[in-house]
Amino acid sequence: MSANPSLVQTFNNELIPAPFANEVFVLKRPKVGFELDGVQTRNGKWATTGALYLSNVRLVFVAENADASGLAGFDMPLVYIFKDKLHQPIFGCNNLAGQVWPAVDGGGPSGTLPPHSFKVLFKEGGIGTVYPLFYALTERARKADAAQRRASLAQTAPAVQELVHKAFVDPNDPSTVYLSQPAAESQRLQYQPTYAPNYGQDEKYEPMARQH
Repeated sequence: MSANPSLVQTFNNELIPAPFANEVFVLKRPKVGFELDGVQTRNGKWATTGALYLSNVRLVFVAENADASGLAGFDMPLVYIFKDKLHQPIFGCNNLAGQVWPAVDGGGPSGTLPPHSFKVLFKEGGIGTVYPLFYALTERARKADAAQRRASLAQTAPAVQELVHKAFVDPNDPSTVYLSQPAAESQRLQYQPTYAPNYGQDEKYEPMARQH
């Protein structure tokens, strides 16, 4: 989990994040701005536009075009997001800003690597659907203890699906809510996000495998 997550192509030729085993994607928000620091671009920062995907595990940004460095996407585990705050300025667009711990060796709250600062800019339309779902899923992830986080996501998938079906759909919010999963089951990764054995003590992820 971090830069350039695995993507799969849907039946309508859309590139979306490859879902983990039992991961549930709840929505896609198109045409958002995304700003991130601490990345391996020319100036260490990334500012671009693309689509935002939200699941019960992570928030994933997929750029419309890759950076010259090759950076084309970034995913953020919900349990690693902190200091997140919704800004609704009188002038300018709504935006969600915060920090996220890198999910690599040395990352996490007790690791040696600094967090990334990020900002999601909702340049078109409202946020009456996307933000409540983000808030609900992030709070759910934060409140779960370490044992629950290590447990099979299959145990929580039904509750997430129920949350989606009951979600308020803001007519001014251009997000697409997924009542069924956008990727075919055959495209699903055959493993779950892997936590380190000492997760809950130093909050470190094990390195994520990449899809071949």
